[in-house]
Amino acid sequence: MKYLCPYVAILSVFVGCEVSPEDPMPVPYVNWESASVISNGIRIHYWRTGGAGKPVMIMAHGVTDYGLSWSSLAAKFQTEYDVIMFDARGHGFSEKPEGPYDLTTHVEDLVGLIKALDIQKPILIGHSMGSGTVALTAATYPNIPRAIIMEDPPLTELLEYLKDFHVQEWKGWIESDKAMGKQALMKLARSKRHPGWSVFEYDHWAEAKLLVCSNVVDVLLDENLRDPARIYPKITIPALILKADTDPEHRKKNLKIAGLLPNGKLIHIDGAGHLVRLDKPYETELQIRAFLVKLKN
Repeated sequence: MKYLCPYVAILSVFVGCEVSPEDPMPVPYVNWESASVISNGIRIHYWRTGGAGKPVMIMAHGVTDYGLSWSSLAAKFQTEYDVIMFDARGHGFSEKPEGPYDLTTHVEDLVGLIKALDIQKPILIGHSMGSGTVALTAATYPNIPRAIIMEDPPLTELLEYLKDFHVQEWKGWIESDKAMGKQALMKLARSKRHPGWSVFEYDHWAEAKLLVCSNVVDVLLDENLRDPARIYPKITIPALILKADTDPEHRKKNLKIAGLLPNGKLIHIDGAGHLVRLDKPYETELQIRAFLVKLKN
C-alpha cells in the first residue's frame, strides 16, 4: 500500500494514483506544498497550491475524507487562488487524538491554521462536516472569512434520522473498510458506493478511508451540525449552499432553513448525490464561479 508522504516540501500528487487509458486524470496536479502547523494544540496537515498575492481559498473536507479529496476542484481554481486543503483532526496526515471531535473544536483548529499561516479574509469552502465547520467559523468569527461556500451541508437529514446507534455502527464500518485494503475499497467505490467517478477520485477516496480515525464520526451528534438554525442567523457574510438533489418536500425544507442566512443562497444541483462536486463537477464549478464573481462586484 503506497501512501502520499506529507513530509516533503513539494509534492506531485500523481504519487500513489493508478491511471488507466480509459480513466485519465482530468487535469495535471503537480508541485503542491505539503506541510503542517500546530493549531489548537495538535498538528494539522495541509496541502497548498500556492501563489503569492492571490486571494486564499481554504477547503474543509467531510467526515472520513481528507484534504486531497478536494484535488479536482482545487486544480480548477489554483490559477486564480491560493488554495489550501487541510486534513481535519483525526483525518489524513493530521494528528489523531482520541477526542474531542465536536464542531467547536474543528472551528478552533481551522482558525488556528488561518492564524498560523497569517491568512487574511479567506474564502472558506466546506463539504458536509466541513460545511458545518465553515458555517460555525463564520458565525463565531465573522471578521475572519470573506465568504463561505457549503457543499451539501446537513439541513434536514441528520435532524430527522441520525441516532447515537447509527454513529456507533459507522465506527464499525470504518474499521471494516480499513481491513479491506486500498484495492478492494477502490473496487467497492467503483461498483457500488460511487459509480461513475475517475480512477483518480477513487484513489483519494480509498486513501482517506485508510487514514481516518473512527472517532471522527462523533461530530455527527453535535447539535451545531445537526441543527443549522442555531447558527445560520448569525452568519452575516455572503454564503452559498450547493445541495444534493432530493425530493420536492425536502427541497422546500432545505430552502426554508437556508432562508435563515441573512446573506445566503441555496441551489439544488439536479442529479447530484452527497458529493456534489464529484457527481456534477461542471455544474459545481459554474455555480461557485458565479458566486465568486458577485463577491468581486
